[in-house]
Amino acid sequence: MKKIQSLFYLAALALLLFSSSCEDDPIIGVKTFDVIVQLEYPAPFEPAGGVTVRLRNLTTGVVDENVADSAGAAVFTVVAGVYEATVSEERADDYFRYIITGSRINIAVTDTWFSDIPVPLPLTATSLPKPAEGDVSPYGKLIIKELYVGGCQKDDGSGAWTRDAYLIVYNNSSQPAAIDNLAIGTCFPHNAHQATSAFWVNGAWIYANESWLPSVYGAWQTTKRDTLAPGEQRVIVVYQAIDHTSVYSNSVNLANAAYYVAYDPESGYSNTSYHIPPSELIPTAQYLKAYRLPGVTANAWTISVNSPALFLFTPRDGTSLADFANDENNKVLHGTSASQAALKVPRTWILDAIEVFQEDRIADSKTRFTPDVNVGYVPYTNNFGHTLYRNVDKAATEAIFGNAGKLVYNYSLGMEESTDPSGIDAEASIRNGAFIIYRETNNSTNDFHQRSRASLRD
Repeated sequence: MKKIQSLFYLAALALLLFSSSCEDDPIIGVKTFDVIVQLEYPAPFEPAGGVTVRLRNLTTGVVDENVADSAGAAVFTVVAGVYEATVSEERADDYFRYIITGSRINIAVTDTWFSDIPVPLPLTATSLPKPAEGDVSPYGKLIIKELYVGGCQKDDGSGAWTRDAYLIVYNNSSQPAAIDNLAIGTCFPHNAHQATSAFWVNGAWIYANESWLPSVYGAWQTTKRDTLAPGEQRVIVVYQAIDHTSVYSNSVNLANAAYYVAYDPESGYSNTSYHIPPSELIPTAQYLKAYRLPGVTANAWTISVNSPALFLFTPRDGTSLADFANDENNKVLHGTSASQAALKVPRTWILDAIEVFQEDRIADSKTRFTPDVNVGYVPYTNNFGHTLYRNVDKAATEAIFGNAGKLVYNYSLGMEESTDPSGIDAEASIRNGAFIIYRETNNSTNDFHQRSRASLRD
């Protein structure tokens, strides 16, 4: 009996030593693999090294970051699983600023994985003209400064109120920016963690290699001729442009003469749970026009309260959004029913975008934008008055003549790890007379954070 026990102990010890001797097994008994992500730059760009690559486990949601070497390779040591790799980088020459982005989803690491074979990650370069002389911002003009969609707690503790959604459009440059014909769209599927989607086929979006993005049911567009001064913003109310604080003290007051609102009862969006007559303070000229696609039966235009993919766009080359939306060639069905149609918005029309993941569903969420529009995501917990707020570009903001002494630091409204790395309290600084320049890198992970309260409550 003792001999058998001894043999058992020796066998167990040998197994333990074998497991420990696997050089890439940081956890005893767990097999690991090397994943080499090879960045593939479009001509004429070449790898420069020092670029951060993110690898997200699509099962656990765990994200690992490594820096690519001078050949454009980043090496990760992982366990078996399915992964997504993303990267974003900025470069500039004498004439243009370039945002170089890329993502590759469904990298399946199994027991048959070859650790020495690189995984190619094709990159796309988006060029933006350098600012005009005298423009202090290194970025474009119109951006999404804030998106508040998740609602707040009701005073009686009975749940959440979610009909008080809004977004803020901001002029991020020191030159005037027209918002005539500015349009808003949101991607299918509504939620990033939606289990199935007719647009998700064989591990990829059907539009991944197309020139468009799907905008749910159509789009909304401003009709008033309006121009934003540098650093000026416009609030666009998504649902009910009223003073919500009169009933729910944790909510926001959306009855303001300067605000715009998505309200067009003639469009067929007649569901009064979402769309009600706005406050009399808001001029009718500031009602957005809805372009609902033919065949759509939805009586409300809604965006996800926990994980929207929202974008701004402007039709180009004199194209009328009305004519564009009525052209059957510009429509795509999300499934087989015309009631679930989406508008094929050309990606060259898109000005800005934000990708949001529900914080406790990150592991099973998928980014809906193509890499040239946006990579990455910002985590969000809805129902508690939190908002998605853009990060400040610290260097560009501090470099502005006249900002000295006006910037307020020690920002404290972020949520745990999701906060503004600049440390600048943008809203307090604006009230102090500072001009803020926000980050704009086509990467929601870098550009946004979760703020503990809506800025309209500051």
